[in-house]
Formats: sequence, structure tokens, C-alpha cells
Amino acid sequence: MSKRPLYEEIKETLIARLASDQWRPGELLPSELKLAETFEVSQGTVRRALDELVSQGLLARHQGRGTAVTKHTPFGFFHLFRDDGARELPESKTLRISVNAASRSERDALELAPAKKVIRITRVRYLNLEPKIFETIALPKELFSPIAKLDARDLPNTVYNFYEREFGIPVVGKRERLRACSASQMESRYLAVDVGTSLLEIECLAYSHRRQPIELRISRCLTDEHYYCNPTD
Repeated sequence: MSKRPLYEEIKETLIARLASDQWRPGELLPSELKLAETFEVSQGTVRRALDELVSQGLLARHQGRGTAVTKHTPFGFFHLFRDDGARELPESKTLRISVNAASRSERDALELAPAKKVIRITRVRYLNLEPKIFETIALPKELFSPIAKLDARDLPNTVYNFYEREFGIPVVGKRERLRACSASQMESRYLAVDVGTSLLEIECLAYSHRRQPIELRISRCLTDEHYYCNPTD
């Protein structure tokens, strides 16, 4: 049986330290030389492990400063563009925050046991002051405690930054699925369209630096003036 490459062992050790919050988002890691001394390996082995983590989006290199834990910007995860190609960050209005038994799809996506609960957030998102997205967010209740921090009156527009700041849970990756759907009665009310209007559904599962699914988001988007494009595809 072949032995695992040494750089992979170093990479897994670094991931474990990230998961234990030894280094927080934005914080610089020790130098490659210092890490090599700590792990008693060559600097090249450390560099290859770091390169892997940079390619996975967990770390970012900064010229003249070093390698830091990634801090993601809101635009990094939003892929709706205007027909003229311009990109806007939507404004949001939170409608409701509640604690519920997880649905089957939420349990499967968030890898929850049957008895676990989720915090469910519903909100409307506006582009150029017009309602364009009806959104439902499910979060594992155990991870987002105390729930009092999730106040509908004060919930910020960019919740990924909020998760990181208030709960120490950065979002470093996601998986998306797109499908066509039709506006329900609730969506027609808040998006000001007829029931049955064609919408784009974006199902997004977000992951933390622990490679743990921490948010399931269903965004139903009106695309009469916008289109979806992921520049990193």
C-alpha cells in the first residue's frame, strides 16, 4: 500500500488547526520557514500544502505579507448580473426568523440527525429598489447559538459576514444547483408578479472552514432584467 504524500498530511493538519480556530479569518499564518520547523519537514513540502489550501479557497496569499485565512467578500458568492453586465449587491428585508423541525431536504443537505432543528429565515432581496428574490435560509440551530443574535430587525444584508463576526463561522465554499420553477402564491405576493410566473431557483449549500455544511439557501429569482453568471465556472 502506497504511503500518503507528506504534503497531504501537513495539509490535513493545517485544516484541523483552521477548524479549531487556531487562526481566524484574516489572520496571518506563521511563515513557511516557521511552519517547516514546526512540522519538521522541508519548506517545499509546506509550500505545496499551502498551495493546495489556497486553491481550495481556505487560504489567500498576500504579496509582502504572507498567507492568511481567507476572508470572503459578499460579491464572491452573488452571481446575478443586470442585462447590461453590471453587478449589484442586493438589499434585503427579513420577513421572519423561526425555529422549526428540519425538513427531510434540510436534514439531508445539512447532515442533521432526525430530531435536530433549524433556524429558518425568510426574506426578500431588492435589486435597484425592486423586489427580485424571495429567499429561504435554513441554519443548524446547534451551530447558531444564542439565537437572540439573529434578530429580524437587525439582521444585516450580508449574512455571511455576520455568521463570521458573531458566531465565528466563516463561509469558505458553496455548491449550487439551478432549476426553473414557478412563482407560488407567497412569492407572487412579495415579488409583485402573477402566480405561476417563471423564476430561477438557486439552491445553495454553504460550507465552513471545517468543511461542514452550515447553510441551505433557496433563492427564487425574477430574471426579467437579470441573468445568472458564475465567473469562476
